[in-house]
Amino acid sequence: MCGRLNQFAKLPALSLAGRALRVERRKASAKEDVRSKAPSVHNLCPTDYADVLTMEESELVATRMRFGLIPSWAKGGKAEVNKKFRLTFNARSETIFELASYRHSVMQRRCLVPVTGWHEWPDRGKPYFIHNADGSPLLLAAIWDVWQSPLAEDQASGPMHTSMSVVTTPPGRYMAKFHDRSPLVLDDERALAWLSPGQAKEELQSFFQPYESELLEAYRVSNASLLPQNKSAESLVPISSPVPQMGDVPVANENETPELGL
Repeated sequence: MCGRLNQFAKLPALSLAGRALRVERRKASAKEDVRSKAPSVHNLCPTDYADVLTMEESELVATRMRFGLIPSWAKGGKAEVNKKFRLTFNARSETIFELASYRHSVMQRRCLVPVTGWHEWPDRGKPYFIHNADGSPLLLAAIWDVWQSPLAEDQASGPMHTSMSVVTTPPGRYMAKFHDRSPLVLDDERALAWLSPGQAKEELQSFFQPYESELLEAYRVSNASLLPQNKSAESLVPISSPVPQMGDVPVANENETPELGL
């Protein structure tokens, strides 16, 4: 699973497929939920808003989207749909074409979520932060949709949710140390191709491969990341040495990682 995202204070410079890409930030619709204006970048949880990249007329556009997709056809007001779709923050690659919440978006509305990394919990209460060791951005494949409340009572707080779900796959070798699922990370040509319109189901299925990279690194962090209300960088501070790439044993089955300085 991928239930805690961390992003950049400023949109990162991106160079994909050998060319530098400029990202234009799109102003949110006046109808968007007021929570989209929250400036948080650390410890982003389901229902928080995150920066998401889409392709419009061959240009990358950054838009704030709710973490947890609400399909356009959902019935009811904001309180009802937020409760009903509180667990749609991840879309499993194995069922993404079958489930009503995702099947239209995966064919028509694909996006990328730029992150510094994400958190996993191999053991309850023992969070790890996964990131690129050189600090470069990771681009998570995602899908998105737009929903709008028909209720008058929702107009003042913004009746619209532009929302997304991160696609997940079985893990690569390193990620299998921490969880049995992993976000779908895309690099270079594959990242740009994910955004290309008009692809058939079979073409999209070819993206669903476990991510392998020698740059991936994970270390223990404090339990600050367990608290959704904690949006400080404290949730990224290491309290152990990085887990080495070598070996295949899940960290939950290993002895406690040595603390820093010991």
